[in-house]
Amino acid sequence: MKKEFRVDTALYSEEALGLAANVAGAGAAPGKRGKVSIEAEDPEAAFREFMNEALSQQCRIDLVKRNFKASQLILTNALVSALGRKNDAGGGK
Repeated sequence: MKKEFRVDTALYSEEALGLAANVAGAGAAPGKRGKVSIEAEDPEAAFREFMNEALSQQCRIDLVKRNFKASQLILTNALVSALGRKNDAGGGK
């Protein structure tokens, strides 16, 4: 059975919905303006699972955005350390 649902696009990005659809499989297809088509034996249950995955994906996206600078600093320090140098404010040697 196929059913269409609406998703609040103020809460979920297009990227999160697309990632959730990939995880959910061929049964979920995000459309335009927050519409999501679900094809499954129990569309309501499949939609709940899809929305759970969309929430997880949106949380990951938001977390990466918030922690981007810190992750870049850690990566930079790891690369500098791998080169055998110390990364400090004075330019380090």
